[in-house]
Formats: sequence, C-alpha cells, structure tokens
Amino acid sequence: MTDAPGTLALARTAAGAVRSLNHATLGGEGLAQPADAYELIGELALAAAGLPQLLAQVGRWLAAALAAGRLGCDDGADPAAAVGGARLSLSGARATAAALAAALGQAQQQIAAVHGPPAPEEGERP
Repeated sequence: MTDAPGTLALARTAAGAVRSLNHATLGGEGLAQPADAYELIGELALAAAGLPQLLAQVGRWLAAALAAGRLGCDDGADPAAAVGGARLSLSGARATAAALAAALGQAQQQIAAVHGPPAPEEGERP
C-alpha cells in the first residue's frame, strides 16, 4: 500500500518552509548573528544534498510505472516520450541540486570564522 497523500504532504511542507524562510528573512529580519546565517546555510545545504536521491527515486518510479503499463496520456499518446523527457529533466535537476549543496557548503565554510558584536552584559544597554 502506498502513502502518496503523506508523501505529497511532506513535499508541501518543504515548499511551505522555504516560503516561510523567505518571509522570515525579508529585509534582514530573522537573522541576529552571523552564526544564524551559518546554521541556516548549513541546513539548506543538507536539504539540497538530499534532493538528488529523491529525484532519482521519482525518476525510477516513473520508469517502473511506465514499464508496468500503469501510465497513459490525456491526449492518448504513448507516455514513453513524456516519461523519458521528465527523467532527462530530473537527471539535470539532480546535478543542479548536487551543485547547489556543494555551493552552500562552501558558502557556510567561508563564514565559519565570522562573528558579530558581543552580546551586551547584563544590565547594559544594547
């Protein structure tokens, strides 16, 4: 038995999290210290690093569903061309996601030693 609704809910949650992060960081809000940016970039790198596996699994599912004769096209055409095109695009997306993860990791390392002003002592004005 499959859990497509659960899988789709997770995808919607991921997309919603990115939208929420966009809003949270709009205008410089949502980040108080360079360490916050460091951690945020690291979490995004981790998320991007998982995308190649996910996209490969989706491509394999499409291929298996096609081979099992479970796919069709709305216009009556053979779905093989559409699935082939989608798998080719997914392959490119996998490479792009891997490059994104690597670039985010590099960005995180670039700011590893960057710090902000010290926190004010208790009783001092910020």
